[in-house]
Amino acid sequence: MYQKTIQDLLLLARDTPTFAGAKMAAVIKDKREIISFGFNQKKSHPLQKRYSSNPEAICLHSEIDAIRKAPYRTNLRGKTLFVARVLKGGQRALAKPCIGCQRAIKDFGFKEVVYSTPKGYKVIDYQVKT
Repeated sequence: MYQKTIQDLLLLARDTPTFAGAKMAAVIKDKREIISFGFNQKKSHPLQKRYSSNPEAICLHSEIDAIRKAPYRTNLRGKTLFVARVLKGGQRALAKPCIGCQRAIKDFGFKEVVYSTPKGYKVIDYQVKT
């Protein structure tokens, strides 16, 4: 399931505008259901400012964009966030969320994050073991 979603997201990322040398896309899923999509953008948003490690940063990260676009009152706890990155030349790249986005991921209660790497994907499990 992860491989197919990352492949689809890489294709989607290729069709987005290049920003800061890369094209990024994110999707939030609950099992097989898509909750929302997000893309890197030159504009900002208060949610990005809240989680940014650089208060002067003006770009909206794909992860935060997907979170902000989730339908109102959607509980993101237990959901999976996928992130994919494509370089200008079309090569797949590392899309591990930055420290600020990782804080947002924890705060919103995601179960896991799956992100692209140059050769495949990796999974970060955020589920709390009790």
